[in-house]
Amino acid sequence: MIKTTIFAVMTAGFTLAGISTAAAQTKDAPIFIDINAGAQTQSRAIQGSTSFPLYGETAVINSAQSIESGGLFDISGGYRFARSLGVAVGVSMFSQSGDGSIVASIPSPIAFNKAVTVTSTATDLKHSEVVTNLMLVYFVPIIEKFDANFFVGPSFFSVKQDILSATVAPGTQNTTVATQEEKANATGVNVGMNLNYLIRRNYGAGVFLRYVGGTVDLPSSPDVKVGGFQFGAGLRLRF
Repeated sequence: MIKTTIFAVMTAGFTLAGISTAAAQTKDAPIFIDINAGAQTQSRAIQGSTSFPLYGETAVINSAQSIESGGLFDISGGYRFARSLGVAVGVSMFSQSGDGSIVASIPSPIAFNKAVTVTSTATDLKHSEVVTNLMLVYFVPIIEKFDANFFVGPSFFSVKQDILSATVAPGTQNTTVATQEEKANATGVNVGMNLNYLIRRNYGAGVFLRYVGGTVDLPSSPDVKVGGFQFGAGLRLRF
């Protein structure tokens, strides 16, 4: 997925670079700010497992939950230090709720190898991703008032996820299912492009396409993939 996205962005960049040689040029504003609303299209599944000693045996709790696609907010700003190059930093925020289930194997306090299986489901399990993107930006003018830019760089994820868990009343096989929030940070990568139309020299509108991805290790669920393909549209400001 990442290789395909990078190839598509580079192909588009070379194509637009060829077009830009004949494009009309205007004085470039060095400071740029993009404010977008959009969506993250990737759906994910999280599976976790915990275990602990109980009554001389081992209790095992397995959980599974979904992260659906949904809306995001994105803002970035940068500085154009050369005609075709700039640097930028941006923050995107994605949050969504999903369903989950839990299956627990609870040993007996009075008989060996007499575990009971407890199942439960839950809704509205919250997931959030706050991603800081650092970007090297390549600018390509196309025609007057219409340009594109292509970007790539590292991304830094801060992830929160509601995870189902279960506790056992002492001396029994009675379980209480609860939700606990787990947190993790990770480093990933972002690559994408913007298409911009300036209504006036200092403001306009645009769309973006981006892949941002990483993998986080939650305390009860390692190797959880986060991010995905994103798109959106919004305001463009130039100063």
